[in-house]
Amino acid sequence: MAEAVEHFNIFNRGGSSCFTAGRQLGNIARVKPDAPAIIYISQEGRESVSTWREIEELSNRIAWFLMDRGIGPGHSVIAALPNTPFHVTLAFGIWKAGACYVPVSNRAPRRNMAEICECVAPSLVVTNRAKPKEFASLSTAELRELCEGFSDQAPPDIQAIPNLANCSGGSTGKTKVIEQNMPAGESDEGLETWFKMTGMDFEMRQMLAGPLFHGAPHSAAFNGLYAGNTLIMPASLKAETVLELIEKYQVEYVQMVPTLMERILRLPDFSGERLRSLKALCHTGGICSKDLKRRWLELLPPERVYEIYAMTECVGMTYIRGDEWLQHPGSVGRMLSGRIEVRDEEGRDLPPGQIGEIFMSWGENGPQVTYKNVPPLPVDEKGFRSVGDMGWMDEEGYLYFADRRSDMIVTGGENVFAAEVEEVLKKHRKVADAVVVGLPDEEWGHRIHAIIEASEAVSDKELIKFSLNYLPPYKMPKSFEFVDLIPRSESGKLVRGALIEESLKKGY
Repeated sequence: MAEAVEHFNIFNRGGSSCFTAGRQLGNIARVKPDAPAIIYISQEGRESVSTWREIEELSNRIAWFLMDRGIGPGHSVIAALPNTPFHVTLAFGIWKAGACYVPVSNRAPRRNMAEICECVAPSLVVTNRAKPKEFASLSTAELRELCEGFSDQAPPDIQAIPNLANCSGGSTGKTKVIEQNMPAGESDEGLETWFKMTGMDFEMRQMLAGPLFHGAPHSAAFNGLYAGNTLIMPASLKAETVLELIEKYQVEYVQMVPTLMERILRLPDFSGERLRSLKALCHTGGICSKDLKRRWLELLPPERVYEIYAMTECVGMTYIRGDEWLQHPGSVGRMLSGRIEVRDEEGRDLPPGQIGEIFMSWGENGPQVTYKNVPPLPVDEKGFRSVGDMGWMDEEGYLYFADRRSDMIVTGGENVFAAEVEEVLKKHRKVADAVVVGLPDEEWGHRIHAIIEASEAVSDKELIKFSLNYLPPYKMPKSFEFVDLIPRSESGKLVRGALIEESLKKGY
């Protein structure tokens, strides 16, 4: 901790240990103005470097422009942009003006974008795609031009709440907007907590391996920048590109979703030697099977592998390091602060080892959230909330994730967790990816249906025979669908409702 505080104070020049995003950017820009803050690699492989000074000065101009248009505390700005240095710079400019930054996928369909705008009521939308007619909109080129006449000096530091709104489609595809009412300032202690949970440190070479509109990559990217890290930002998040750039830039820190971790291991030219620069890998944003986790723990020292379990709704967060995971295989860890309870359908606490609904409470220090377009999550008298995830705890208080309640399939009166069946199917050497859903069935209530992305030809009989080594018959898929590629969102997540609808259209 002493070393971290000393490093933090270098950036702050002996100032306060608390900071806003804008103040911290200015601190680092003063200490190392011409050092690279972001190294961007285009789709064509061209590299461009943005220095701390450049990001600081342009974000100042953006802030002054926004304030000139009356955009400040209580206002929102949507950034419907891909991962680019300008996207990051815009976020800092929005925060410096005191407004709420709302990152949205630049590929959001028109109807989805309209729904988000209706929920957020933005004062400005920045996008290079079709602009919503009902709201003021600018392209990045237009915004750059309009900002040119404004000062590149920092505006007065504003501590605005809220400062971030996440827009998520979730597993159902329904848009939900969640405003995070964050503390008015960050601190070196806050960064130290993040370091403990993720393995990050000051002034690392860090890769952004996920879209900024998704909560986990967003947190990793900006916490890394607060720590003075150099952010390697590829336009392409294909597995081969990510692996190539980790090796080329000797990346020390990366956060990934399990889907990307799996695809990297399946690359024909993969070797563990290409990951030797990594000092920390943090994974989140999806279920990581035990098999996949063990393979990565064989490639990297276990103390360099971190896992976070969290959700957009900010109900709670757990973490676990690889060496700890080996003592509790399959666990997603414990909360650093706060409490976890596992309850049955009547709301009674369950003993260790029994699966129930996961409830979490931050205590007094957690973020406050505001829900739009979806009902707020109820809070009980003890301050606990749940998003419907299912799991269990061991005797030492380590949490184990089973599945989302919405993904649990009730078939013939039995409860089957889709994640368990998917993990078994993915063990087969010919299966690249698998999703299990429940399709309506007159006899069974719901029929277990497996959607398979195969790496080479495989039959349903072969998969059934293999799976019976791990699963009882009632958990076996009763139908199989083979596809070239299982569609996932830009953040690597599945939209199960859309998959079910598509399977029914095909007659399954």
